[in-house]
Amino acid sequence: MKNIFTRYIKNIKGLDCNIKLYLATVFISNIGFGAFRAVFNLYILSMDMTPAFLGIVLSLTPFAAAIASIPIGFLAEKIGYKHSFLLVNFVIGSAYFLQIISPNQTLIMSGAFLAGLAACGNFIIQLPFVSHYAKENKNQAYTLMSLVFMLGNSIGALVGGSIFNWVDMLFSNEALSYRVILAFFSLIIIAGSIPLFFMDDDKPTAHKKISLSPYLKGIDITTVKFAAVEIFIGFGLAFVALFLNVIFVYYFNSSLEMFGIMSAVLVIPVIFLLFTGPSIAEKITGLRVVLISRFVSIFLTLMVVLTQNVYIGSGAYILYRSLLGLSQSLWFAFAISLATKRSRMATAAWLEITFQIGLGIAALVGGRLIASESYLMLGILSSTATAVSFLLTYLLFGRKKAQPQAG
Repeated sequence: MKNIFTRYIKNIKGLDCNIKLYLATVFISNIGFGAFRAVFNLYILSMDMTPAFLGIVLSLTPFAAAIASIPIGFLAEKIGYKHSFLLVNFVIGSAYFLQIISPNQTLIMSGAFLAGLAACGNFIIQLPFVSHYAKENKNQAYTLMSLVFMLGNSIGALVGGSIFNWVDMLFSNEALSYRVILAFFSLIIIAGSIPLFFMDDDKPTAHKKISLSPYLKGIDITTVKFAAVEIFIGFGLAFVALFLNVIFVYYFNSSLEMFGIMSAVLVIPVIFLLFTGPSIAEKITGLRVVLISRFVSIFLTLMVVLTQNVYIGSGAYILYRSLLGLSQSLWFAFAISLATKRSRMATAAWLEITFQIGLGIAALVGGRLIASESYLMLGILSSTATAVSFLLTYLLFGRKKAQPQAG
């Protein structure tokens, strides 16, 4: 383990400065996202809005992301990585602030939709950005992205969940207390843009033409296969992840503080798996790690709600998210490795589009299930979708090796 840790630190030191700056942005911004993940659903319900409305709000962000994925790709090609990341991060932070500044449902839905329009850029721009700057260290860069993402999210969820009682003592109003917390963390998201100002200016040459060709003509059979798998990954994740704080409070009869603690504990196995993941992938191939992770996750997603015991449910979710973080980082590296130069941007875009479609559909269905208190069905649907993603991964890619193809 010591040798793995030492080699990992050496690889981190060798990463391009632009990637390190982006990692700082990912960490800071995800502290804000983590707090929203812990608090936002409960904020909506505290205003006596229905779980069905919550499902609609949660679905608007991924559906908007699916719509905007290709235009965001255009944006990155036109103004470069640096300015694209700056714009995306600022718009997301502003959109999150719009969702909580007023109890007006139209504003809440507008903010959710606007957040989705920009949020997809974090993925669409990230894949070619890392591919460009990380070069042969792609696996390390992608796993490090997942690690920093989870670490920031966990800190945000822990702090957001822990400070509620203190804030509520000050305002003596549940909805207002949630709103104050969320307003503060929306500013944290915007503050995450600061490291981006120090990135290299990579604006493309003025004569470069922007075309749909990389996204449409660049689609090949491999792109279609990856997209088909990704929709079920999003579907499987959404049922348990999007509503987990509601599950904690209303199904486990636990507390927001416990949700925050669980989110903090989640970092421990994530760090272990992400440190050891690249070495494991070198020995048994990244795709096998992905397959094993998805197979185990079939049972873990069901176990989250199979019991009302908060410790068993938390343990199952922690292991599931840890395996998902590892497998997705290796999955993205595998996808880019198989993509030709011509199809690379299309692969990145359509992975995001289909993943977000899966999230959006699950959010709508999940909201209605929460309204009818059908918590067990959340786990059943999540487990089924995860099983489909495993089977498709095995059938479509089981014999392929990750190696770059000619353009």
